[in-house]
Amino acid sequence: PLLGCASAYHATANKSGIRQLTSTMGVMEHYQGTTGAERRFPQPSPNGLATNRQLVGVNGKWYDVTNFAHRHPGGEIINYFINKDATDVFRSVHPKGGQHLIKYMKAVGTYTNSVTEDPFNRDMRQLYDRLQKEGYFKQDLRWYAKKYAVCLVLLFLTVTLVGGFQSSWAHALAGVFLALFWQQNGMLMHDILHHQVFDNQRLTYIAGLVVAPLSFGMSANWWRDEHWVHHMLLNSISYEDNFVDPQMWEPVWAQNTMLFPLFQTYLQAFLIKIQHIIFLPICMIAGRFAIIIDSMKRETDLGTWAAVCVHWAAMVLLLSLLPNWEERCLFYGVAMMGEGVLHVQLLISHYSKDMYMKDELHDMEFYRYQTMQNINITNPWWMDWFHGGLNFHIEHHCFPRVPRHNMRQVGSMIQELCRKHDVPYDTTGFFNAVWRTLAGLHRAQTLFKLDPR
Repeated sequence: PLLGCASAYHATANKSGIRQLTSTMGVMEHYQGTTGAERRFPQPSPNGLATNRQLVGVNGKWYDVTNFAHRHPGGEIINYFINKDATDVFRSVHPKGGQHLIKYMKAVGTYTNSVTEDPFNRDMRQLYDRLQKEGYFKQDLRWYAKKYAVCLVLLFLTVTLVGGFQSSWAHALAGVFLALFWQQNGMLMHDILHHQVFDNQRLTYIAGLVVAPLSFGMSANWWRDEHWVHHMLLNSISYEDNFVDPQMWEPVWAQNTMLFPLFQTYLQAFLIKIQHIIFLPICMIAGRFAIIIDSMKRETDLGTWAAVCVHWAAMVLLLSLLPNWEERCLFYGVAMMGEGVLHVQLLISHYSKDMYMKDELHDMEFYRYQTMQNINITNPWWMDWFHGGLNFHIEHHCFPRVPRHNMRQVGSMIQELCRKHDVPYDTTGFFNAVWRTLAGLHRAQTLFKLDPR
């Protein structure tokens, strides 16, 4: 697709049903108007404004962020939206939709999108306003307190079985409870850092310390920064600036052919050839230590380091209660592999989806793209606790601040709009999602050849 800005256009339809929008400025846009396929959407450009300034567009207004971008609390992600319309992204990621933040910034210009908005995206924006008005973004601290109480019960059962019983079966069961404790804290970290629990940044930071470095042993700051990039630039890649969606890239497998140029060594080539075989074992066995090492190797926050030290001191104390190294290995091995299920859960909602160039993402409607690039996990309501909201991945990527306890109701609303506009709503069972991931890895390895560069 060609990128650019159009001031006017006229629409024609060819025999295949593909609508062609032709700008009077010579910019052309293609999208499929009836079947719900992707739609290319030109971005507005800040014409008439100073070219040496960094601008971000929100709700039809340009804001000068030249002197703010380097101290943006969300990190460098703001740089990917310079001179772009970031309305949907801005509202989705900031507490309270960012309205309390934008009022402190001065608008330096206005813009209008010069093509007709995708009807699905328009209805999803209206749904956002409805959810805001009807209180679906409102936190329920009592609900989350109950969730954390469950975590404390799991920890109590772990300590009781380790310290009060001599049986290997009891120690193995303690490992299962510890795995669930880690998994559920990981889910709570996800909710907390998406501001589903607190709007206040300080409270979010403190709660993140409790559920991530203290309980899980990893940095919440690292995960937050990577995860927001993942949300805003989902399944995207750019060879020019060496960028890839950080949560869709691992150096040991390539689930999509667009990742192939990033693999340069013969060891990586070998691993890719067996990636469909090693995917689950790596997630289950190495996932825990890999995420801990990745999250802490560049961490500079003293609070995080203090909490991690307390975590490992407590773990050493817990292991010391076991009679010998065989029991310690049994207990921790079961816990580590059980927690590995979380790493599988984090990947299966995206790995079998397409990838796009990063620049293309700015030319696609936000809500349509998020809906089509995610897979939901179908399960009964009483299994929602196990999936921790990740089973509603479409809803979560469209409205990441909606608390977990409101996801089912919001899911019904999005499905209704998908049926109305013929937009695919991809939902499947957990094991079938795993199978689709493995099948995609197998298909990709058959196409891989080591890049000669």
